[in-house]
Amino acid sequence: MPGTLYMGGGYASDSVAEARGWLTAVDAARGTVRWRYRSPKPMVAGVTATAGGLVFTGEVTGDFLALDAEQGRVLYRFYTGAGILGGVVTYAVNGEQYVAAASGGGSYNFGREGSPTVFVFSLPATAKPPSLPLPQSARR
Repeated sequence: MPGTLYMGGGYASDSVAEARGWLTAVDAARGTVRWRYRSPKPMVAGVTATAGGLVFTGEVTGDFLALDAEQGRVLYRFYTGAGILGGVVTYAVNGEQYVAAASGGGSYNFGREGSPTVFVFSLPATAKPPSLPLPQSARR
């Protein structure tokens, strides 16, 4: 019918009490699921994967997450106080890696609206070999 939205199927929402979220990692070469992370509430935040084997995202519960890209284990969790609904970005300044995520300010937060805030995290530098003292002949 002209003017009617048609999506090719049905749609039904879970109640707020029953709604859950999933982050699913798919092996693009094989088309198989590598791992799944289950969240207690729907996940609407962006997901950022890095070449260093980390995956960053957030939950409407207010938790910012860093996961192991290989197995999906949560390596770091930080409660921001309000739902994370937008993108997660990573960038470097003077060789130091940062990750930023916006928290709060949305209406799809299941009661955790909070003040809009950007959280910025720095990643630990990779371990460098210890510096050895120079031989006497090189100290000039």
